[in-house]
Amino acid sequence: MAQVKVIVDSTSDLPPDVTERLGISVVPLNVHFGDETYQDGVEISADEFLQKLSSTRQMPKTSQPSPEQFRKAYEAAAPDASGIVVVTISSKLSGTYNSATVAAREFSDVPVRVIDSKSASMAAGFPAMAAAEASAEGASLDEVESIARDMVDRAGLLFYVNTLEFLQRGGRIGRAAGLVGSILDIKPVLTVKGGEVEQHQRARTLGKAVQALLDWANKRPAPERVAVIWSDREAELNRLLDGLASRFPREQIIVTKYGPVLGTHLGPGGMGVIAVDGKGGA
Repeated sequence: MAQVKVIVDSTSDLPPDVTERLGISVVPLNVHFGDETYQDGVEISADEFLQKLSSTRQMPKTSQPSPEQFRKAYEAAAPDASGIVVVTISSKLSGTYNSATVAAREFSDVPVRVIDSKSASMAAGFPAMAAAEASAEGASLDEVESIARDMVDRAGLLFYVNTLEFLQRGGRIGRAAGLVGSILDIKPVLTVKGGEVEQHQRARTLGKAVQALLDWANKRPAPERVAVIWSDREAELNRLLDGLASRFPREQIIVTKYGPVLGTHLGPGGMGVIAVDGKGGA
């Protein structure tokens, strides 16, 4: 029986075991180091990206997938699909949503619904997971789309970066632009609202930045799903997970490294929490 197929872009940070288990297809964005181009998560991993970043003076750049890449993903999914649901990174942070939409308009084999997550990382990944789970249970295209959109509205993301330099250079700093030039060793704690990056608070130390993530997560109203994204500071990761343990058992938290494309804009040393509020939450 044909089912709804789910597609994400690589900035969703979905672990490979999750995409394989749920049958979610991933369309990669691109990372550019000078004349060298790598497909995010395909030709360069998070760890390989950090190694390359530390060994070169070139600042990497990113680009969205082309409509043609999405068309090929739709063609691959269509033969045994009743429809396709695509969840992308915020349209205000990347042109990926536009590429997916252009390809969908030109594709007629099965209906394609493209959803703007208005966020990034697992705030897009969780809606895709919920969509794939619903599809596996026999949900219709309309039902799968509705479930994904509902989770988009309930997903929140809070993260800190070691420096605003990468967000500033990549032009993704959004409403947090006022922080530029006003911070020395302060660790910016940021969120995504209305699809744009904005300031949540300023933490004077790394420890206080971790605590800000803990405070935020522990105040979420009955979260259904929780994820932690990180880069290369295992001590801070363990501190965060230990702090979450009283409310969120370790086995219930998805822990994943943010990939090369997000790493281009966040830089090394960052960490974040994604929580999907329960439907009864305020």
